Amino acid sequence: MRSLTGAVRAVAAFELRRLVRSPGAVLGAVLFLALLGIGHWSYWVALPPRPADDRLFGWAYILAMCGALRFGFGEDRDLALDEFLVQNLVTPACYALGKLTAVAVVITAFAAAAFACAFAMSAGDLTYAAWYTVLFTLVAWLFLPAVALVELVFVTRYPVAFVLVAFVAVLLVGGAVAGPRVVVAALGLDVERYAYATLLPLGGRVLVSVWSLLLLYPLCRLRLVGRAGWSRAGV
Repeated sequence: MRSLTGAVRAVAAFELRRLVRSPGAVLGAVLFLALLGIGHWSYWVALPPRPADDRLFGWAYILAMCGALRFGFGEDRDLALDEFLVQNLVTPACYALGKLTAVAVVITAFAAAAFACAFAMSAGDLTYAAWYTVLFTLVAWLFLPAVALVELVFVTRYPVAFVLVAFVAVLLVGGAVAGPRVVVAALGLDVERYAYATLLPLGGRVLVSVWSLLLLYPLCRLRLVGRAGWSRAGV
């Protein structure tokens, strides 16, 4: 058990170190600060009553996730690093679990940083900072299976961009057929500002989304060891 835990930690630590050094993550952090700063500057210079919006928090969060949120499957496959790790150092399960651990750390750490920035720029508006941090952190977890699927199918370092384009396409098509509110409500995104009770449908879908990651493990394992190696690569 100790060796299993150590392998998962090693994969997670490797992915986190690589992410911190990646240009996309750095650019995403810079864009988050810049866009959030612009949103709050426009808020503070506006005459009362000031607009009741997210002060560009949502778009800033999305841009940051476009650069920072990824499992690393696509980049590893491009470098043949995944095959090397699985054939020599870790099992497919440890590899996948280490990637998921790194993603969980990224989402949690960024949520804390985003809250701190929003709290500081809003001059201590706890209600605003907490609400939008919780909302968009849940959204990140909601779309996590889509992010993993994109990386398992395509070789890309920025899967969130693919997911964002796909979401807009679904919103446009679904909106044309049934109306955009129907699509938004189906995803649990039909929430009322500062009303945490309205987040319950979204929270339920997030739980389903997280557990559905297990359904992607067979595809992940197949990409790692291939059909012929299914019975030889361990768990």
